[in-house]
Amino acid sequence: MSIKINVPFSQKDEAKQKGAIWMNDAKTWVIPDYIENIDPFDRWLPGDGFIVKDPYLICKSSRQCWKCQKETPLIALAARTYYTCDLASEINLKWQKIKYPAFFIGIRYMDPILLPLLKEKYPFYREMPAKKTGILTWVNTCRYCQTIQGDDYNTNNSGSPFGGYQNEKKTLFRGKNMEQIQLRFDYYIDGVVFEGIYYWDGFSEAE
Repeated sequence: MSIKINVPFSQKDEAKQKGAIWMNDAKTWVIPDYIENIDPFDRWLPGDGFIVKDPYLICKSSRQCWKCQKETPLIALAARTYYTCDLASEINLKWQKIKYPAFFIGIRYMDPILLPLLKEKYPFYREMPAKKTGILTWVNTCRYCQTIQGDDYNTNNSGSPFGGYQNEKKTLFRGKNMEQIQLRFDYYIDGVVFEGIYYWDGFSEAE
């Protein structure tokens, strides 16, 4: 799908020259999907974060609530392909297209296009202030008692001295069910990404 860009009227000719297309019905400029290198459009893109490409996925799991002990659902936004300007790379591009499966946690900003869907289907996934910093972050809460569930990673205990790396591979989102959601445009989020070849299980069936 296309990437929306925020182009002021005074810069429309420059955007068009670079390959952007005006969509009259949506009243927005977009980068068409056939353009791989989106760096020329950087001035009209967000400062950092991730742009998720189609297919847009919701990764689903569950855990026992630490407070009420009831089984409660968990979700994470997921992707098979996305752009990032947060990951270090030898490629001389700011916005890099990544084709590894990934899911996103600790989301600090979410594209408004996602909000109605999450509110309707996953009301337990909410924006709440972090205890230590007070920064608003999207987190899973218990469906029954509304308690925030675990840490940002929602991992099993690995009992490993290697800590986070081993826990990352034991995430409760790994290899779980995927739901594909329908959106008109690629969406933007700002958060933390978990990506790598070992996440293919679960993503392979989400076509």
